[in-house]
Amino acid sequence: MRRKPLGTFTGTHLRLVDWNGRFASADKVVSARITGDIAVLKDATLTWAYAPVTPSYATPLTGASPTTTSLRIARLKP
Repeated sequence: MRRKPLGTFTGTHLRLVDWNGRFASADKVVSARITGDIAVLKDATLTWAYAPVTPSYATPLTGASPTTTSLRIARLKP
């Protein structure tokens, strides 16, 4: 059985939510795929590490991951 790809990655959507669960900002879309921990700096900047890879969803996933030898740090300023 062949599965169709689910779609094209369009970015990670971030939104600030207050303590009561209400949205406190509009969506901010970043092109990076965010996985792992996000750190908040003193100036409220969000930062995270990521591997600059572009997975392909053209064929069914086999469990194999893209490989890279570099790591980047991303920052999102308020």
